[in-house]
Amino acid sequence: MEQQAFLERAIEQYGKATYNFAYRLTGNDADASDLTQEAFIRVFRAWESFKPGTSFLSWIYRIVTNLHRDELRRRKGRFYQEEIPERAVAPIEEYVEAHLSEPVSKALAGLTPEQRKIVLLADVEGCSYQEIGQVVGCSVGTVRSRLHRARGQLRKLVNRYTKSSS
Repeated sequence: MEQQAFLERAIEQYGKATYNFAYRLTGNDADASDLTQEAFIRVFRAWESFKPGTSFLSWIYRIVTNLHRDELRRRKGRFYQEEIPERAVAPIEEYVEAHLSEPVSKALAGLTPEQRKIVLLADVEGCSYQEIGQVVGCSVGTVRSRLHRARGQLRKLVNRYTKSSS
């Protein structure tokens, strides 16, 4: 019963943020929904391992990150078509999407999954370097260097897509 209550509170408080993070990683609704569902199944199974006083979001983002990495490894070498998402969009998401320029969207899609994950955690989710390190499983120094390289690559890609659309 306590396990069920823990899961229900987690879904209520963090379900949307978890889905949004999964969606930004995968780029489509079906995969994001699957990742979110599987992440909460893992939360249900491992609920006693969560340490009160620590960040639940960091914990579940790490679960989503690991599931996504496993899925990419499983799919590696196989061609798959990503579908265009068809889902109800919250007004704030519509605003963000309308103001996120096409070059930035293309540039984000052009990053490696690891680079995209670090940039999203830092610049979209607003996570600290320590939280990012917990999610991706590396030190703060490694987060800083990876983020620096990812932002540099993002800048190059944005410039390329901005020039090509002019």
